[in-house]
Amino acid sequence: MVVDSGADYTLLPRVYAELLGIDLRSCVPMTTSGIGGSETVHLYKSLNVRLGGWRAKVPAGFLERDDVPALLGRLKFMEALEVTFKDFSTTFRG
Repeated sequence: MVVDSGADYTLLPRVYAELLGIDLRSCVPMTTSGIGGSETVHLYKSLNVRLGGWRAKVPAGFLERDDVPALLGRLKFMEALEVTFKDFSTTFRG
């Protein structure tokens, strides 16, 4: 995933919803805007995640396309963890 300190939400390509068994019809549709323009995002409010030994339930948005990288955003991730960007690497501490 790309760690995106400018992204509010964690955003994933549509194919991840399929891989995780998430029906996008059960998600809340919303519109988001960024450098690339606006997109429809299907917000899944409680995705179980693990990063090393850290576990949480976080909101994650699924885009309607697959040609974008997965973005790790601030909400419930970078707000909950100590994130360090140094020498072209990213470290997390929980």
